[in-house]
Order: sequence, then structure tokens, then C-alpha cells
Amino acid sequence: MLTLYQAEWCPACHRVRQVLTELGLTVTFVNVSVDHEDRAEVIKLSGQNAVPMLDDDGLVIAGSDPIIAHLRERYPPAADVEAQAAKAAYRHEKVVPLPPHEALARLRTALEEERFVVLAETDGKALSARVPDGYRLLYAAVPAAAAKAIELDATAPSAVAVPFAVYGEGEGSNVVAVDPVASVWLFGEPPLNKLQTSVRERLEKVFARL
Repeated sequence: MLTLYQAEWCPACHRVRQVLTELGLTVTFVNVSVDHEDRAEVIKLSGQNAVPMLDDDGLVIAGSDPIIAHLRERYPPAADVEAQAAKAAYRHEKVVPLPPHEALARLRTALEEERFVVLAETDGKALSARVPDGYRLLYAAVPAAAAKAIELDATAPSAVAVPFAVYGEGEGSNVVAVDPVASVWLFGEPPLNKLQTSVRERLEKVFARL
């Protein structure tokens, strides 16, 4: 029997839950206390108080990377593993046969055609000297969706703001965007998720235009 000691707000636990879903495994979840010192069962089993921690029929594994490696090695994937992984993909990515400045111009045009507005644009060198030349970071949003998102939950305007990165890749450029529905585990409100899905549909059209 699989038992996962976890918390819904824990990103590392979310990673493990996604792999459990991809593998089609049945698991018992034990939600731990926020207080690290009030996790007696976790401490008793593993000698530490951090999560995620997996108990696989007496084999205790702590940490998301070791747990994921163990699950993928021990259990075969479910028949719909690729579809499950695609649903949880946290980004969209496409290599285009253009230098970065031309790829960026094409991206701006595609965003405008799908009624995105660029909120901010930053040269990668302003972020870190280690990023490649030509790296640009953009934040874009669909104004109507952003306004509605703030109306639904004023604490979560980032739910429909999409970061894009453009940088050189071989003889072309890579265009990457964070999927607006990838954070569904953070924003569990159905009306907000509906907005996120509508923004994703527009985002998919942007990438189709590149």
C-alpha cells in the first residue's frame, strides 16, 4: 500500500502527486501539520519532519526527487500517461527558424492578433549576466481575463498573466511560455480556472502562429 505524507500547499508534494496520477496508482494521503515539530508520524518513520514522504509497503522514502525516481522505476506507467503528462505540462515551447529579434517580433504580432497585451518586457542581461545574448522576457495578459480574475480573486492576478521567454537555440530561437493552467493546484476556484483555460486556448493559438 502506498501512503504519501504531504500538504496541498507544498510544491514538492504536488510534483509527487502528478507522477502518482501519471502512473495510475492508488494512494492514501496523510496531510501533515504546518508545524514541523508536530509531525510525530513522519518523524517516527523517517527521522525527519519534512514532506513529501512516501511509505511504500514499509519502504520509506523522503524528498520529491527520490520518491519520483522510485515510483518510475518500480511501477509501469498508466495507459494514458502521455495525456496525463500533457495536461500537467507547465509550459509551451517552440523552436522557430529565426534569430531572436525576428522571433520576438513574430511573437509580438501573434500576441496582438490573439488580443494579448504585453505588460512588461525585459532584456535578459538585466536579470542575469549568465543568460544568453538576445534573451528577452515578456509578461502578457488578456485584459478582459485579467480584469475578471482580479474581480474573482484580488489576491491572484498572476493567474492569467503569462511570462514568455525568447532566446537563441542553435540556428533559430526558442519561444517558451508558462502554461496558465499549470498552477491549477494553487488556484482551485472553478471560475478562475475557467478563465485560465480560456487564456490557455489563446496561448495555443499564439504558438500555432509562430
